[in-house]
Amino acid sequence: MKNEAFSRVLIDKELEFSGWNLLDPKQVCFELSGHNGRADYVLSGHRGPLCVLEAKKEDVDPYDAKEQGRGYAENLKAPFVILSNGREHWFWNYTRHDHDAYRIERLPSP
Repeated sequence: MKNEAFSRVLIDKELEFSGWNLLDPKQVCFELSGHNGRADYVLSGHRGPLCVLEAKKEDVDPYDAKEQGRGYAENLKAPFVILSNGREHWFWNYTRHDHDAYRIERLPSP
C-alpha cells in the first residue's frame, strides 16, 4: 500500500505535464491553510485561486473527498475542485448545483 506522499509525486508529474509550474507560487501553492483545514494544492490564475486539488492515497477513491474539497474551495473562493489519488482524477464545478464531479483523463492546463 502506498501513502499519500506517493500520490502527490504522481500528481506533481501530472500537473507539470499539463503545463503548471510547480515552482511558481503564483500558479501552484501547496498545503495552503484556511479556516477549515489545509488544501493540498491550490491552482491559481491571474485573478486568484481557480481550483483546489485534494490528494488522496492511491487505494482511496478520490470522489469520496468531494465535500472536503468543497470546504477548502469555498473558503478560498475557488470555483473548481479536483479530486485525485494520482491515478484517477475527478473535476467538479461545485458552484453549478446541477452538475456533479466527473472523471477526467488528465489534469487541466492553466
